Amino acid sequence: MTAPPAAVGRRAGGPDVPSGAWTRAVVAPLARRSLRRLRRRRHLLALAGAGAGAVTLIAAAAVGFGGSSSPPTGPLPAATAVVLRTTLTQTQQVGGLISYGEPVGLVAQQQSGVLTWIAAPGTTVKIGQPVYTVDSRPVILLHGTATPYRTLATGTLGPDVKELETSLKNLGYTGFTVDETFDAATASAVRVWQAKSGLPVTGTVPPDQIFVHDGDIRVALQVIPAGSRLGLQPNQQVITYSGATQVASIPLDVSLQHLVHTGDPATVTLPTGQRLDGTVSSVGAVAQTIEEQDKTFITVIVSFDDPSALAGGFDSSPVTLAIVTGQRANVLTVPITALLANPDGGYAVQAVRDGRLTFVPVTIGMFAGGKVEISGAGISEGLTVRVAQ
Repeated sequence: MTAPPAAVGRRAGGPDVPSGAWTRAVVAPLARRSLRRLRRRRHLLALAGAGAGAVTLIAAAAVGFGGSSSPPTGPLPAATAVVLRTTLTQTQQVGGLISYGEPVGLVAQQQSGVLTWIAAPGTTVKIGQPVYTVDSRPVILLHGTATPYRTLATGTLGPDVKELETSLKNLGYTGFTVDETFDAATASAVRVWQAKSGLPVTGTVPPDQIFVHDGDIRVALQVIPAGSRLGLQPNQQVITYSGATQVASIPLDVSLQHLVHTGDPATVTLPTGQRLDGTVSSVGAVAQTIEEQDKTFITVIVSFDDPSALAGGFDSSPVTLAIVTGQRANVLTVPITALLANPDGGYAVQAVRDGRLTFVPVTIGMFAGGKVEISGAGISEGLTVRVAQ
């Protein structure tokens, strides 16, 4: 509908009337009828963008755009909201799996002897505890990252010595300095530890007495049963194991790789709806492809801030990870349902000021969580605006 000239308007077959009267007599009733029809039909304009919701489409009711104030055509709206200053965060949901991680094999250092005992599947082996025994001599779990490859004895220097001393200290042994030097004090502490652990008391630590991992482990499978004889063949596995703490493994599409970094905060949702806070502990560097799905992905591992929250739950379960895809800090926002679409292009909000409704054009920004970023002349924190019911 095209408005008449500013001074007068003409009804078909009738006399000229002032433009204000024409607005009250013609435009306002049409606007009210149009608004009722739009509400009945739930005519919504979908906006692109993550988290975008619905925007009420107002056509004939858009009288007064440009920020001018006009008397309300009815009672003031019951549904209102205020402009808030906050941080908007867009997220994308990605499916994954909660588990203890991918099991790996533990290779026996011994080249002879009989496996007399092996920790059972599902068992958590802690620092200082045996993983398995050969000829009734235990192989003890210690913490560290250096693979045992030599006998540690008085005069040995290196980071593997420091890891041994650190583990002994964590187990409560004293009388030595934690450094990279295996000295007489270290040998004395080693002898006490060996006696309490059921090992030959020698004061030296050969690689077949210990298994070193960066934390406690959980036994997944016994590769060979107790009673098996170890032979000369290399790389003979005894068990497969994983970490003792559950993590979330996420196969992340490579197109989203740039959005995730080690150390990023993460929120994981369990099938029960429980939301757990976590931290991205690793981002895979090697891409894998699922040919059947034509999907290339990397594996993202999320560690939980409070692993005890998973106690008594599933050993393995599907989960959903919320990945932050965008963020705008310190911006003015309103509910998406406060937006009005201008027939001439752009958007506005309907401000409530001094008992009057004012259409205020706005520039929109990010959408997230049912809210939209807005800016423009007359938009300020605390402003009351009308929202669609």
